Order: sequence, then structure tokens, then C-alpha cells
Amino acid sequence: MSLNNELVTKAVNSLIAHTKKKEENEESTNLFANTVEPMHLIVTVKKISHKMRIKPYRIPLRNCLYDESSSVCLIIKNHDEEHVEKLKNLGFPVIKEIVSMHDLKSKYNGFETKRQLMNAHDLFLTDDRVINGLPKALGGKFYLAKKIPAPVNLRAKNLRNEIGKALKCTYYKAARGSCNSVRVGTTDMAPAMLIENTMGTLDNLVKHIPKGWDNIQSVGIKTGTSLTLPIYNALPNASTVISNAAADDDEAMEDVEGETEGAEKKEKKEKASKKSKKSPLS
Repeated sequence: MSLNNELVTKAVNSLIAHTKKKEENEESTNLFANTVEPMHLIVTVKKISHKMRIKPYRIPLRNCLYDESSSVCLIIKNHDEEHVEKLKNLGFPVIKEIVSMHDLKSKYNGFETKRQLMNAHDLFLTDDRVINGLPKALGGKFYLAKKIPAPVNLRAKNLRNEIGKALKCTYYKAARGSCNSVRVGTTDMAPAMLIENTMGTLDNLVKHIPKGWDNIQSVGIKTGTSLTLPIYNALPNASTVISNAAADDDEAMEDVEGETEGAEKKEKKEKASKKSKKSPLS
């Protein structure tokens, strides 16, 4: 199973055109308007999985979402000066801030400071050893805003390669409901890059959905301010159609039988009424 490339192309171009039109309207009233928006792949499943996973799945991208203008925050277990210096010297200018779990509990323990931290960065990476403690340390706002920290192995021998791979991925965490969202790009990326990311992301995402394509109801793409443009919809199962048709036939037969039975009863009543009206002397 694969997506229709022509349909994906039309949807991507429509979203880019929508963003440009929005940008033109906003520039006339606000010279500092920033209309670059994230683009998300929206996948709706038929049956929700009850197995919840804290770690998001890593989905490799053909075109990286982050460059030197992006901002990434790395969360570490302990604030060891030597370790922090080693991380800074890896050569990733995109990593603008390194915070420890202690920093989250002291420096960023208030609602406003957490909000500022969340809005300051495009992506959060975290030492995989502390990921279970992050929901409490960061608060629910991070998770509602889809700023879920992505785990990295900071004990890896080739640390540069490990972080490099993490930056070239997007991340998927199954929602509690039926609708799942995965970031595939931004509206300032070339259409060809967005199309490649959309197709590649879905191919990998299906592997992490129980029963794969059989459990996918619909797929679409959207920006933060647009409607979801559909690029795939599952057809009803043949067995479902047949069973529904059979049920409709049964209901129709019941109606016909009921009408026939009613007509026979009415006819018998009319005959009985005529007999009772006849005189015994006639």
C-alpha cells in the first residue's frame, strides 16, 4: 500500500499557497509577522491501541527539519561540567541550550519558566535514562504542545553520530485517541522536500501502528492554521458492506411481513363485522 503521489503533491502545493496568502494578508497589518508554519501528517486509526509508550518512535527523514537557524535543547541527567563541555564541542550549533534534571526542578520549576523554555526551542532531546521522569519535571503543557523530548543514548561510543541521527528524524508517539500527528516539515521548505518527507514518514509510521494499513482509516496533511487535506481514505470492508446490506434486507422483509399480517387481520375483522350485522331472520 502506498500514497498517490499526485494527490500528495496537490495537497502540499495547496497548503503552501494557503500559507503565502496568509503571509500577504498579515504583512499588510504586521511587518514583523512570521508565517512559517510546521506541516503535520495526520493519521486516523480505526482501533485505538491501549498499550501506551512513553518513548516516542524515531522516524528517519529524507530531508532534515533542523538547520543552524533552529534551536534545540538537550536535557541531561547530571550537570557535570566536563560532560557538558564535551557535548558543546561535538560541533552542533543547532543545540542552543543544555539543561540538567536538577535545572528543571530548580531553575524551571514554575509555570511561566516552563512555558518560556518550551517556546524557546524547536526540538528537545534528552538522555534516555531520564525520560520516565520528564512528564513530572516538564509538566503537561510540553506534551499537549507536542514538544515531547526525543531520547538519545548519551553513553554511545560515537556520540556525534548518535545526536546527528536524532536531529535527522521526526518523532511519533501514539495519541490516546484515534488521531495521530507527526511533523514532516515546515512551509518554507521546497515542495519536493515536503512530498518526500510525507511519503517516507508514512511508510515508516505504518510499521509502528498495530495491524498496519488494515488499521488506518484516513491520512491527511495540515499546517497549524489550515484544515486537514485528505490524501488517503480507507474503503469499507466488503464483509461490512454485505452484512449491512443483509441487515437492511432483513428489516425490509420484516416491514413487508408486518404490513401483510396487518392487512390479513383487518380483512378478518371486516368479515366478522359484516356477519354480526346480518339479522337472524334474513
